[in-house]
Amino acid sequence: MTELGRILTEDELANAIEDCDAIIIEFDPLTKKVLDRAKKLKVIASVRGGAHANVDVDAVTKRGIPIFNVPGRNQDTVADFTIGMMIAVSRGIAKGNLLIKNRVITDDKTYVENGFCVTDVNWVGSTPEKFAYLQYKGPTLAGKTIGLVGFGAIGRETAKRALAFDMKVLAYDPFVKQEDISVEVQLVELEELMAASDFVSIHLPVNDGTRGIVSADMLSKMKVTAYLINTARAAVMDYDKLIDMLQKEELAGAALDVYPVEPLPNNHPLLELDNVVLTPHIGGCSMDPYDRSYDKLFTELKLFLAGGMPEKVYNPEFANY
Repeated sequence: MTELGRILTEDELANAIEDCDAIIIEFDPLTKKVLDRAKKLKVIASVRGGAHANVDVDAVTKRGIPIFNVPGRNQDTVADFTIGMMIAVSRGIAKGNLLIKNRVITDDKTYVENGFCVTDVNWVGSTPEKFAYLQYKGPTLAGKTIGLVGFGAIGRETAKRALAFDMKVLAYDPFVKQEDISVEVQLVELEELMAASDFVSIHLPVNDGTRGIVSADMLSKMKVTAYLINTARAAVMDYDKLIDMLQKEELAGAALDVYPVEPLPNNHPLLELDNVVLTPHIGGCSMDPYDRSYDKLFTELKLFLAGGMPEKVYNPEFANY
């Protein structure tokens, strides 16, 4: 992103960096075509946890160029957001907001006289469906089970927050051993997690081992009273099956921040569902991580340009070229 306030095209980015020794990049498309124009480039700093999202890492590596990134930069941000999404969908917060603003459960009565509230006990409308206190009851988090699909940095931070809500925490991650994590978190197989959880929250990157792992079969094992939260990536889950289950009310609801196509098309079936909270891929968006990210990257760039090398490099194979 530049002073233009948008993501650059390939040609714009190529023009901008063709004389650069180092660049800091977040969203702009650093493709092989762009890289071929950047003859002087020696190092790339990616303001992301996963540089693959917008950088042709293979092409960069074969040029012998290291990539520095900021893994875990937004783990707290996404974990906070995940808990917020859980509460928003299960307690009717997002739905209630829309119902009021769209004047679905408002009416023409006057409830204030001389500055004092006349009826302030319940939101009792003119019809039963406007009696919000009865219509929009949801589960309390305390005592419920959350299943975390993926137990990396974000999964672990989400677990900490869930435990603070007195939830039982299950986790699935084939790369994690029980002895290496908190005794308050129980590692289980994915099938068991899907069946036992009141909330299933996905925290996986996309790779050959995770693509489609939350399959139609796995989704079908969820409780009819359960909620699914995805603040990770759409490619790890069968969205067609999820939509079908939500339409048939075979799930209590879902809160989604990521989608197979972004932005969502205007005719997407998710937009027609009342039991879904949708946000525009903002789970990792917060002011706080940016300052830390840039501080870290500037330090690493200065070290590299002075002849040193940071301990962790996103593409260590670059040294082979």
